[in-house]
Amino acid sequence: MYSNILVPLDVSELAEKALPHAISLAKNESATLHLVHVFTSHPSMMVSTGGLSEDINPAQAADIGRQLEEANIQQAQSYLDRVASRARGDGVKTETALLEGSPHEELAKYAKENGVGAIVICTHGRGGLQRMLIGSVADKLIRSGEVPVMVIPALSYRTEPA
Repeated sequence: MYSNILVPLDVSELAEKALPHAISLAKNESATLHLVHVFTSHPSMMVSTGGLSEDINPAQAADIGRQLEEANIQQAQSYLDRVASRARGDGVKTETALLEGSPHEELAKYAKENGVGAIVICTHGRGGLQRMLIGSVADKLIRSGEVPVMVIPALSYRTEPA
């Protein structure tokens, strides 16, 4: 039924809680697991010269911003490669993708372009005002109605006091 399964990852332990469910589903369906990280670039906010040095001009600040962005991209790709290696160790065919833009838009676009039949995502447990202000990638993916979404609740993974 599902030949491609998407797992959005935001470089957090919480997001990785979706992996056991996605791996199990991928094994049962002989599906390819797509591990995807979406980053948002804000070049104008990368480096502020305030407080650094009078010797740094805007061109140097922009260069520092590009270097920081490249380092973040390399870090994210390295993270995806590590997670993919673990999934492959479980016998699941795995692909990775690093995308730039609005997370829910890029994930929906990726799902459509890659024939994704299901998305497995862990919530971050935000509710009320926080969710309204920040938005919810899981909620937006569900509301798009393009692909079935399996939502793993964040609350089920919090440690309860004894």
